[in-house]
Amino acid sequence: MKPPAWLDALVKLFLPSELYEELLGDLHEQFAFQAEEFGAQKARWMYFFEVIRFCRPYFLKRRFRIDTQYSTSYIYSPTMIRNYFKIAWRNLLKNKVSSLINIIGLALGLACFMAIGLFIYDEINFDRFHTKGKDIFRVVEKQNMAGVEYDIACSPGPLAPALQAEFGEVVETCRTRRLGNRMYKIKDKIIEVDESYLTDNSFFNLFDFKLILGDKKTVLQNPDDIVISEVIAKKLFGDDWKSFSNLIGQTIFLNEKRPLKLVGVVENAPLNSHIQYEVLMSVKEQESRPDRFRWDNNDYHTYIQLNDAYNSDILGKKIRNYLLKYESNFKSQLILQPFHDIYLKSDFDAQTDWSKTSNILYIKIFSIVALILLLIAVFNFFNLTTAQAVKRANEVGVRKAIGAVRTQLISQFLIESILMTILAVILALVLLNFLIPLLNSIAQKSISIPYFNPFFVLFIISGALLMGVISGVFPSFYVSNFEPIKVLKGQFVGQSGQFIRRSLVVIQFTLSIVLIIGTMLIYQQMSFMQNKDLGFDKSQLISVKLRFNARQNVHLIKSDLLNEKSIHNVALSSNTLIDVTNGTHSINWEGQQTDETFLMGLGNVDANYVKTTGMKLIAGRNFDSKFISDTATAFIINESAAKRMGWKPEEAIGKNFKLWSSSGQIIGVIKDFHFHKLNTEIEPFLLRSWAKEEGYNTLMIKTKPNQNKEAIAAIEKVYKKYEKHSALHFEFVDKALEKQYLAELRTGKVILFFSVLAILVSCLGLFGLTIFSTEQRIKEIGIRKVLGASVLNVSALLSKDFIKLVLIAIVIACPIAYYFMDRWLDDFAYKINIEWWVFAAADAGALMISLLTVSFQTIKAALMNPVKSLKTE
Repeated sequence: MKPPAWLDALVKLFLPSELYEELLGDLHEQFAFQAEEFGAQKARWMYFFEVIRFCRPYFLKRRFRIDTQYSTSYIYSPTMIRNYFKIAWRNLLKNKVSSLINIIGLALGLACFMAIGLFIYDEINFDRFHTKGKDIFRVVEKQNMAGVEYDIACSPGPLAPALQAEFGEVVETCRTRRLGNRMYKIKDKIIEVDESYLTDNSFFNLFDFKLILGDKKTVLQNPDDIVISEVIAKKLFGDDWKSFSNLIGQTIFLNEKRPLKLVGVVENAPLNSHIQYEVLMSVKEQESRPDRFRWDNNDYHTYIQLNDAYNSDILGKKIRNYLLKYESNFKSQLILQPFHDIYLKSDFDAQTDWSKTSNILYIKIFSIVALILLLIAVFNFFNLTTAQAVKRANEVGVRKAIGAVRTQLISQFLIESILMTILAVILALVLLNFLIPLLNSIAQKSISIPYFNPFFVLFIISGALLMGVISGVFPSFYVSNFEPIKVLKGQFVGQSGQFIRRSLVVIQFTLSIVLIIGTMLIYQQMSFMQNKDLGFDKSQLISVKLRFNARQNVHLIKSDLLNEKSIHNVALSSNTLIDVTNGTHSINWEGQQTDETFLMGLGNVDANYVKTTGMKLIAGRNFDSKFISDTATAFIINESAAKRMGWKPEEAIGKNFKLWSSSGQIIGVIKDFHFHKLNTEIEPFLLRSWAKEEGYNTLMIKTKPNQNKEAIAAIEKVYKKYEKHSALHFEFVDKALEKQYLAELRTGKVILFFSVLAILVSCLGLFGLTIFSTEQRIKEIGIRKVLGASVLNVSALLSKDFIKLVLIAIVIACPIAYYFMDRWLDDFAYKINIEWWVFAAADAGALMISLLTVSFQTIKAALMNPVKSLKTE
């Protein structure tokens, strides 16, 4: 029989720790005697009055006086702290295996967390170097075409000056237009430049791009002004271009025809800028051309700077329907996009956003992965530290018996935790040097470790201390609370905290399994997209961009290529098969209802196009070069277009159709083919045969089997025959299609890599807990073996508890993984079905790995000589 526990707690509250255990023992002995002599009820009342006698202010004051016999300054003096570290180091060396597991597990998690953290930091810091960035907005459009809404990044050229003139809150405006590839000549040197832009003089006032040569107040004010970047200056004038005293004012010819005056040299566009220029020219030349500079022609990215005290939401409401003022039939709304959102939050249609962009979705995914890895590593560290601390119960009992106060014990265990964390951080920084190059190669980045950045150093130091304290708080408070009487009498059983440790193991494996399932489904979706029938034959198909003189001689180039032995067929086109952007809703057809229309993709092709690309005619005929009328009055549509106009493929043949002002008939229907990413459904598409050379800018070339190398050499030879100055630009269509999904592929690779590390860290923790468990049950194992238990019996006994935890993790992980991956797949119009075997494979893999991890130690324990284990004390 025991006295009321709440009275024991009251005694503990008032008495000093040195007197508490001795007096409590006397009180318990007296209670036992009184219970036997007077009965339980009376003994409890007598015990109550005895306890009340000790609950006096005198004892409370004495408790604080005695408990603080070691002053705080002494406990935390340099000598004591040095002693704490010395003992901590000895304990690390004494428990080498468990310490190594702990440190390596935490180091792996921290290294991964820091690597992903640096990647995320690099992404979110795009465009942050502009001092006016928070006040800058890009004006974008939400266009309504034939009842379908499209997000368009471009806006009309006259918009910027009109907004600045009409709205006082608009302080500054700037327009940029990407011209793409252009050729520049000075004297006898000719170079090609991919990133040529038109822009305003305000470019250098609004943005913080440094002008090395020239006056930012006057550059680009004249129609023929040109500013070049450092890399272009080096190509045109040599490495010593800075030594030229007469550089400004030089004449540079655009495409060998138009003379431009060099008025400045600007620093190369920073890598963390969404605007990636090489050459800047004045927009003034376009303003003088009414045919190009119109309200119904969206060619420019329009940036505006607002007064810093002005609310952008108010202006956004004012300009939403601003375009109706100039074009009454416009169905477009203007929207203000914050400048700092452009890189991560831009998802525009029809390739209208030529900026360098990423996707906030993948930042969120990587953030979750980083957090998961950190949690797994910290839980692992916490588990092993707690388990290791329980083994030191006797040490704590002896320390407390000889006078150690709780503060000292807490300090000791916290110091040990911080020491291990510091060692883990040092190892993590070493590992980080290997992880960053790997991450750069996967993500195509140039991230470096900012060792000398004070914020990074502060983050590492504070992070190490904070993690050490957090990880060591529970073990230190838990272990320092042991009662020395129970511990030294052997009455302490190290089962406390098992629920927490097991729960954390379940969480670790749950997170790891979710990552594995996610990775498998990402790769499965990528494989599906790469192997899906796109409606054309992408194998051995090359697209060649026609530049300058080559476009004027396109028919001659085609004829010469058809004579090459390595080339099977050649077709002319106005676009490639990769993400076609040309389209119109200016169409009419037989049987059309009033006001009925839709947006239709459009391509100019010749008679060889369908055959070269491997498209399939399902009704009617192909274009025929023998019929002159085909170049003016014949059209081929896809299945979706026929369906949208209310016809079956066979019914569409011979129907009247009008494109803009050209009337004709539909002569063929081709099977639907994908001309956008698989994120979107197949839309209506129209092919027309075009007689004029300027209507073509692409060659589609089908090579003969196993002759790609010879075909490329032949293409280059023929191309250079007609275009001597520009380089040949070509790509294999299958490779170009793969590039569309680079972001998804990179994400899959990164998650796969870190999933493997997550499982590794989890298994390290499981291995450490298995060691702890077998050491706790060493005598039990010896007795069981003496009584006839086999190695298999003992191994199964020790393994089953851990395998149960993994099975629980599997049950929790599967629905979580299904929910999040199903939501991710919703972004794809064409996607895989989530099959049960994916979960089964991931679960079986996790179970097998954990079983192997546990079995290694359990079999080793089962093979031990029982005589030795029973001798151990």
